[in-house]
Amino acid sequence: MLYRPPEAIASQTTATRIISTRLEHFLSRTRVRKIYLAEASVAPPVLAYVTHFPRLYVLLGGSCVLEVAQKGIAQLIRPGRGDVVFVPENAWDKPDWLKNVQVLTFLFGSKHIGISLVEHSGGPDKPVKAIKTNVHGTYDGLTQSILQSLMVSLAEATESPLPRLLTESLLHSCLGLLKTPAKVHQRKALRTFESICLYIQENFQNPLTRENVATHFGIAPNHVSRLFRREGQGKFHDYLNAVRLRRSKFMLRNYNQMSLKEVAAACGYGDVAYFCRIYKKGNNGTPTEYRTNRSKLR
Repeated sequence: MLYRPPEAIASQTTATRIISTRLEHFLSRTRVRKIYLAEASVAPPVLAYVTHFPRLYVLLGGSCVLEVAQKGIAQLIRPGRGDVVFVPENAWDKPDWLKNVQVLTFLFGSKHIGISLVEHSGGPDKPVKAIKTNVHGTYDGLTQSILQSLMVSLAEATESPLPRLLTESLLHSCLGLLKTPAKVHQRKALRTFESICLYIQENFQNPLTRENVATHFGIAPNHVSRLFRREGQGKFHDYLNAVRLRRSKFMLRNYNQMSLKEVAAACGYGDVAYFCRIYKKGNNGTPTEYRTNRSKLR
């Protein structure tokens, strides 16, 4: 799912302040009620939202409907206020924002945490509003340790209250990061580059181009290219293809029922022949050979 910013885009400082206030208000008045766990046990449907990094939805108010995979089947869940949905890396969800809902979403990348406040007032004709902020740079070891512990406890699938307590601890840790100024000043160019990388990782299955990414961030397309050359020592399209091909390998390994055309489309490639050409260029062999060889190793 591709989140688009509202017409009046809040500044990074304003967005951080608003999100911090909403998260602090939630933690002071609400306990985590229930945790829903999404899986990668079923191939994602069209327009499902998937990333290479774990994500967390926190329902601040209202309710929503999400399609997720659980125990080998796709089904609908209906989290409400105080509920949390945890989506591990490479798992998927397909939200329906047609109801009145306020939700905080956290994406735990390797070098940054992306946090969004998504609000919808209900009805198919009403736009989804979102403001975003980021914690840049490799975030602290405490937050990483809590996240890892949460993933382990959820995988054990017990009735223990530990996952709820760890989730609340994780949210408190994120709040602390939002309210604490970065110790090391990060160059604006590097912050912008990391934000673009995070945006690509969140939206790689959509029709991304250098031009529409530049428009999203309010910069020139040539500046996007310069950022990737200087900060990433590479090219925009090379990074985009690397993210998409990584996802394609996961799907080729785990979803044998999907055709190459379906895999290509789910990874942002509208042309299966182009997908196969890009895949072969970056790997030793074709997608079909990779799938066949992986199957023999099982």
